[in-house]
Amino acid sequence: MARRQKVTIAELVTVIAALVIIARIITFRRNGSRYRPGVAFLAWLAVAACTWIAVRIIAAGEPEAWWLALVLAALAALVLRCRGNLAHIFSHRPRRRH
Repeated sequence: MARRQKVTIAELVTVIAALVIIARIITFRRNGSRYRPGVAFLAWLAVAACTWIAVRIIAAGEPEAWWLALVLAALAALVLRCRGNLAHIFSHRPRRRH
């Protein structure tokens, strides 16, 4: 059995960003906003993909790619900025301040 190498910074950033995305999407509350099946499917797909990436990195130590770490970190920042509402990421209207 091969011994696990040390965790790289790219892997750490990727796993943390994936976990932030998962946690924020799962804890999203609609609070009376309209249900959109397409956006709900995209949210489910994002959670599934981020879970798969995080589990793969934790279990096998792959992939060690800076581009993936940067993309997930940027996506995590967007998800946090819109408070988990993926419809705000894809809308062309500026969001209202509450």
